[in-house]
Amino acid sequence: MSFLKKYHLPVWFAFAILLHTAFSDIHENLPKTGFWSMKGILITHDFEDKTDSLSGPEIYELQDSTGLTIWFGRVIFKDVCISGKCKMIRVWIFWNGTGNYLGHQIISGEPLTKSDHTLFADADYVKLDNILKDSTSILKRLKQEELIIVPENRELLQVDGYTAATQPTLAEVVVKDAVYTCHTLWHTVYGPVQEKIFEILESRISSDYLTLLFENENPDYNLLAVGFVQKYPGFHSQFYPEIIRCIQSKNDNLAGKALNYFQSDFLKNDSIQNQIVKVIPNVSAQRKNDILWKLAETQKLNDGAILYLLEMVENKQIGIGSLNLVLRLIQLEQVNQNPEIQSKLKMLEQSENAYVRNLASKHLSKTN
Repeated sequence: MSFLKKYHLPVWFAFAILLHTAFSDIHENLPKTGFWSMKGILITHDFEDKTDSLSGPEIYELQDSTGLTIWFGRVIFKDVCISGKCKMIRVWIFWNGTGNYLGHQIISGEPLTKSDHTLFADADYVKLDNILKDSTSILKRLKQEELIIVPENRELLQVDGYTAATQPTLAEVVVKDAVYTCHTLWHTVYGPVQEKIFEILESRISSDYLTLLFENENPDYNLLAVGFVQKYPGFHSQFYPEIIRCIQSKNDNLAGKALNYFQSDFLKNDSIQNQIVKVIPNVSAQRKNDILWKLAETQKLNDGAILYLLEMVENKQIGIGSLNLVLRLIQLEQVNQNPEIQSKLKMLEQSENAYVRNLASKHLSKTN
């Protein structure tokens, strides 16, 4: 019997068993409550952060059955002061499936404490959560030494600047007596881990992955998909109808980003013009105006789209307050060359509403 047959296979089989056992042991030691109680497929990403070597060496990812991310998580282990004599904090931080802050989870037996070593109250955890959700927080541009009024004797500094006063301007945006904790965790949330998560998500871009993102009812996934198509225009022809659909979303961020996706070059396409126009009956009055202003960016709106807009005015699907915007989209040659457009304007000229009559009459007079 050869060495390969006699030793190689048993050795590799034993190694595989050992690796599986070690992997299982690691996962058995993970929490079972909170975010960890959610069902899904757990994946581990090795992660080396030279600025944070004490925190966990991996990023965990929980996926649903379709392959979309439910959350990313990392255990954070850091000090939270500049004196060098601080209590370390250990806490789980979670990001959602699009890389944005999702929440934090306290490790059993290791609650967060304040500068005087009192425990965080429930209200403090709620406030901390809201602080970490704010990606535009004032903490973004502040360094640690700018958080407090430093006493002349720096040796008096304790964790979270207990003997030093928090800068008055920060009182409302940090947990009382925990300014360093808030600052440290905020920069952890929006630091290298988030950058790595964005890299992981972007590495998955494909037609199938984008389809999953657009089909999901969570607007955050749709937002991510719109951003990816915007960054990788090769997917435009396949997915622009999905982006038009997103204009109808009740989520203002998603609807706004979807509408803004269509820059002037895209708006030259008659099919895109027609599809955008046809979502107008399904959106709010403000969104209707936003769409009309967006269409005004094109050099010329095709006749079919113009006629559809005028029909919506007739059917009161577009309010008379927006009529002036509609008329601005109609070029004089379209009125002169298209009898249907001219006919609809003449009908508006006979409206019972004096404002509508005057606008239509004024527009028709320009063609004479």
